[in-house]
Amino acid sequence: MTKWTRFCTIPFLATALAAVLSASIASPPEAQSAAAPESAERGNEVLLAAAKAAGGEKLASLKTVGISESGKLNYPQGDVSLNVKWIVAYPDRSHGEVTLGDQKIVQVCDGTSAWLQFAQSTRDTTPVISEFKRGISLFGGGWGLYEQVLAGKLAGQFIGEAEIDGKKTLGVSVEGPFGPLKLYFDSATHLLAAARFQSAGEHGATDNEQRWSDYRPVDGMLFAFSTVTYREGTRFFESTVQDVHLNPKLDESLFAKPQPAAAGASQ
Repeated sequence: MTKWTRFCTIPFLATALAAVLSASIASPPEAQSAAAPESAERGNEVLLAAAKAAGGEKLASLKTVGISESGKLNYPQGDVSLNVKWIVAYPDRSHGEVTLGDQKIVQVCDGTSAWLQFAQSTRDTTPVISEFKRGISLFGGGWGLYEQVLAGKLAGQFIGEAEIDGKKTLGVSVEGPFGPLKLYFDSATHLLAAARFQSAGEHGATDNEQRWSDYRPVDGMLFAFSTVTYREGTRFFESTVQDVHLNPKLDESLFAKPQPAAAGASQ
């Protein structure tokens, strides 16, 4: 695995990073989906019900979100703490100040490129920008996805029912700039319970599952304050949100990519 892949996947996926290093939990086979037109209609119904349950038109008017979260990465050799302060600008920009153990990293996606900024260097992670965009879409249990659903820009296919954490969920597959996703919505609350996807891992593509819980009202919308992610069936990351701020003023300089030093510049 290349260096930029390794640095990107650990801080970003772990956070939800999304958002977001995760892994998939073994699950029973999903029920066979209906014929394509019917599965599309059912899938879109499930997506719209979820968007309405999470906040409806209030989500449609949301421009930026500030989030503070803390958690830990679970490694065989021991846990590593992680704290992040996020600014998310929908639909596709994010800025994260990450503290991973004793290392500080700034993680940025400006919509067309992505990078990680360390104390002494900057690493381009644009080749895996879909990982960043997936996290942006899934913060808080899918707020970014719902904005796209309410705008008529995201549709899905119903893929059947699945039991997750002892609850019946309705599965919908979607695909966008974030890549393919399988989303699972609580059949009682309509809120997002889990997402399954592949991401870049140390030894190639990995199966991931991210789960959301502890939904709390934030100005009439529901935001998931707790997330757990699994990688290849093993608990890999857990995070708790401390603060959520809606529509904070955006500092555009946060998304300005550092320029490389000019060739021949004095040291």
